[in-house]
Amino acid sequence: MNGNGQVGMRAPARHPKDPWRKTPTSELADQVLPRWFVLTALAMIPIAIAAVIAAFVVFGPDRVPVAARRPPPAGGLTTGVGEVRVGSTAPAPVGGMCPTLDGVRVAGAVADQRALITGLNALCSVRLDVEVAARLREFARSGGVVRFAQFQATGVDSAADLGSDPPRILVNAKFARTDPSWIAPLLAHDTTFLGIDPATAEGALAARRAEAQVCAELARSRRPSRGCEDADALLALPRPLAALRSAGFR
Repeated sequence: MNGNGQVGMRAPARHPKDPWRKTPTSELADQVLPRWFVLTALAMIPIAIAAVIAAFVVFGPDRVPVAARRPPPAGGLTTGVGEVRVGSTAPAPVGGMCPTLDGVRVAGAVADQRALITGLNALCSVRLDVEVAARLREFARSGGVVRFAQFQATGVDSAADLGSDPPRILVNAKFARTDPSWIAPLLAHDTTFLGIDPATAEGALAARRAEAQVCAELARSRRPSRGCEDADALLALPRPLAALRSAGFR
C-alpha cells in the first residue's frame, strides 16, 4: 500500500537475459534433437552398455582401438558414420583461395562458412606433399563442397561422398566450435580417396599418412587435435595394416 492508501502495482518480474541470445549459430545448431537421434539413442542404450563392458574386458582402459576410430566405408561415404544430418544451405564459392584450393565451395550459415574458410586457409598456409596437393587441387577444380554435418557416430571427424557431383566432404559439426584449423588435416585425409579405395587397409593408411603430414605442419604453431593424435598413433603401430584389417578394412 502506498502513501495515498492505494495498493501499489507489483513491478513486472525481470527474467535473466539469455547469455547465448546473440551468439552466432550454425544451420545445424537446433535446440530440439532430431527425432531419429532420440529414437536411436533410446534403442542404443542397452547396446551401449554391452559395448562398454566388452571394451573394458577386451581392450581395457584404451577403449576403442585407434585403427577402429575411423570405420570402413558405409552408406555411400568414405567412412561409416551411421545416420547423417546435413543442412540445406546452397554451397557458395570462396574467393581469394590459394591456387591449390581455387574453386572449392563451402555451405552453411555465416558462422559455418567462416569456420570452414579458416580451415581452408590453414591448409593453404602449410607445405603439402605433391600428391596430397594434387588431390586437393582435383577436388577444388571439380567444385568440391565442404560443409558441416551431424553424424550418428559422433566420434568420427569427417566423411566424404566423392562419387557425387560435385564431390563433397562432410565435417563433424563439433569442429564449428573448436579450432577451425583442425579441419585442414581432415580435407587431406578425405581427398586421398579420390585415387585409392577407402575400403582397403592400404587406402585407410595412406589417408592417415596424408592427415598426419598436415598435422605435423600445423603443430609448429598450435596443439594437435584428437584426430592428429590418432593418426600418429596408428602410424606408430608395429603392424598398422594388420590393425586396420582387424578393424574391418580389406
